[in-house]
Amino acid sequence: MITTIVAVLGTLAGTALSGLLQARSARTALVGSEAISRRRDAVDAIAELVAAVAAHRAAMWHRETLRLQGADWTQARAASQSTRAAISAPAVRVAVLTPALRAAADAAVRASYALRGAETSEALSVAREASLAADEHLITEAGRLLGA
Repeated sequence: MITTIVAVLGTLAGTALSGLLQARSARTALVGSEAISRRRDAVDAIAELVAAVAAHRAAMWHRETLRLQGADWTQARAASQSTRAAISAPAVRVAVLTPALRAAADAAVRASYALRGAETSEALSVAREASLAADEHLITEAGRLLGA
């Protein structure tokens, strides 16, 4: 009789332990897949932000070149306002998903805004180069944080 009770208790304990191990394994797999998904979302947000900043930089370059030449830049201004607005959503996503990159992201955004109002073509070129450097810094920092 005792051997039967011990056998039943052993079977129950083995079943319970197996269930606990299986639940833990499933939880670990879920956490791993969530981390991969979060990393992918962060990389996508950074890529979107860099693309939006690049589009705004190009629009501002065109707009400010026209302005400095004394040409009509009304349409270029409308285009630059549109590209500037397109920066907001990816900037928020980067700030929320990767707070450690917020400073670099903000610097890249501000550098693209700095093309506005350049006094000379040379100043415009300097601002453009600074914007490109800020983008590179953001990409480098993202690589360090999110790289393999």
